Amino acid sequence: MWDYMTALQRRFLVVSQQTQDAERDAEAAYDTLHAELNREQQRLLLRLHDAYTLHKDDAALDSFISGFRLADGIHRELAKIPPYSYEQESEELGREAMQ
Repeated sequence: MWDYMTALQRRFLVVSQQTQDAERDAEAAYDTLHAELNREQQRLLLRLHDAYTLHKDDAALDSFISGFRLADGIHRELAKIPPYSYEQESEELGREAMQ
């Protein structure tokens, strides 16, 4: 499911100019700081950068999935389709993970 939602996110993601500018500024600051640090500190900075990037990507996907579920729920309500049980889906995913 995550691969499908990631593909949907990539298809419909719109990145604002403000976000692009902020990312460019952050990368410039990272590069400047990286150049000033010794090897050990550079490794630590890289670990921090990697962890933050992973967190940011996961949070963005979680946000997209939440919005997708909200839109699906609104659509089902307006179309008078029985609601999909996201709680049941979560329980099933949990059982699959336990196996």
